[in-house]
Amino acid sequence: MSNYGIKLLKELIKFRTESFSYDKKLEEGKDCADFIKNELESLGFKTSLLSKLEDRPVVVGELDSNAKETCIIVTHYDVVPAGDGWSVEPFSPVVRYGKIFGRGASDDKGGIAAFLHAMKEIQDGKEEMEFNVRFICTGDEELGSHAGLRWIASSSHKNLLEGDVAYILDVSTSCISVGCSTSVTGMIEVNGKQGHAAYPFRCKNAAEHAILLASKLIDFGKREGEHVSSRFKATPNPVNKMIWNRFSVTVLKSGEKPNVIPGRATIKFNWRLIPEEDFDERKKELEKEFEGWKDELGVDASLAFNEPFLGYGVEEDNKYVKRLKDVVADLDASRALCGVEFGATDGSFLHHMAGLPAIGFGPMDEDCNFHGVDEFMRVETMTLVKQVLKRFLAKDFE
Repeated sequence: MSNYGIKLLKELIKFRTESFSYDKKLEEGKDCADFIKNELESLGFKTSLLSKLEDRPVVVGELDSNAKETCIIVTHYDVVPAGDGWSVEPFSPVVRYGKIFGRGASDDKGGIAAFLHAMKEIQDGKEEMEFNVRFICTGDEELGSHAGLRWIASSSHKNLLEGDVAYILDVSTSCISVGCSTSVTGMIEVNGKQGHAAYPFRCKNAAEHAILLASKLIDFGKREGEHVSSRFKATPNPVNKMIWNRFSVTVLKSGEKPNVIPGRATIKFNWRLIPEEDFDERKKELEKEFEGWKDELGVDASLAFNEPFLGYGVEEDNKYVKRLKDVVADLDASRALCGVEFGATDGSFLHHMAGLPAIGFGPMDEDCNFHGVDEFMRVETMTLVKQVLKRFLAKDFE
């Protein structure tokens, strides 16, 4: 990797683009978007900034290569909050032992730098392009893309998602991403009757009722693990070759004082489903079971779901998957595998709302601490991702 890519990534990390919530301004979102826009323009892209929210504009760059097909490159410049416990300053990038440390180094500013570097090398080498390129970089992927791709797909700008294939940068480097799991969060509110702990017979203990319901959810989650895809492999993992369902109780909250029996409790859970399963049908199944649990346990509770990220999968015989697999195999055969991501990606919007095959090969090594302290990007990984992008987009990668 030349100094160009490293310099770009270091400059991108310096922008404090921590996504806390839509209620809190993205501190340097506009500055970061302007930086990316200017870099795209220096590479000959026609650019624009689209804003549902002014503090986190969507960067769009278009390069007409007179090709027959268009590839849409998708990524994001917002990052999760840095948190405490870093051994380096999270927004003052440093390079040590062949690694670039800083918040967003791998998720996903490293992907932005790799893409820009790939385009620079293609243009410097005057290589013919296989695709016209449309680059879309959002500022709220970490929040659900309500001002990003989700908004683009449902707004007057939805024509920007017209193309032939989408390339997702925000994915693992362990294999070729050909889909993602459905992801949804559910919440159960348990109602009881608050009172003094010395008189439990006068109360209805919401905490204890929540524990009983949580036990039912845990049993449900164990059964979910038996739902295994017959069509789609998972990204490399120690459990199963094929992608499977996962269900986890993640939040259990109730009570304020030891001598007060709580009158309310909250349970939250996260549910991940394989691409073949219809979320609406599975939701109805869980709702039916939930009503049965309430009757059996004699509890007063309600169940609600957040809006899901719908899963999808692209078959391995798809021509774009084959092309990307050939590219990766030529550079590192050990990574020329196909897998559905355990998490959700923006590929969900491109697949379900734009009808595009959404695939990718990204910059996230398993040990790179994305979303954790001391997040880093290996220089050699960024080089590999840059080379994959360059060969996928160029006419003749051989």
